[in-house]
Amino acid sequence: MPQRIGKALAYAIVIWIIGFVWGSIVFMTPSLKSVRPIPYISNNPAISFPILIVWLPVTYLLAKNYLKASSDRMAEGLKLGLAFSLVNLILDLVILVLLLKAGFAYFISLTVWLGYLLLLIVPWLTGRSMHTNLR
Repeated sequence: MPQRIGKALAYAIVIWIIGFVWGSIVFMTPSLKSVRPIPYISNNPAISFPILIVWLPVTYLLAKNYLKASSDRMAEGLKLGLAFSLVNLILDLVILVLLLKAGFAYFISLTVWLGYLLLLIVPWLTGRSMHTNLR
């Protein structure tokens, strides 16, 4: 069991790093950095929308890999999704909001919460799909 928890946390960190690296690239590219915000939807659409698009297949593939060794895939998928969301929320809070001083206004953006929801639901739906395919 501890090995599986470590694997889930490692996958969650990989997902977060993908977003962080893309955000760093955007902030180093003047034309991307200057994209106008969409109030309450996205503080930086050049970061948030590509991340949401990339996270979808990455989350699915990581969840599928993680869940293939599980017997109760639906329940494990929900736990994995919860781990993905919580780890990303905590890393966003600690690194982006506190250390990089993005401020708590970071969490006003709808795309941020959509990302957390995506990280919660995709592993659960993946586990559900894999569970029904066993029957």
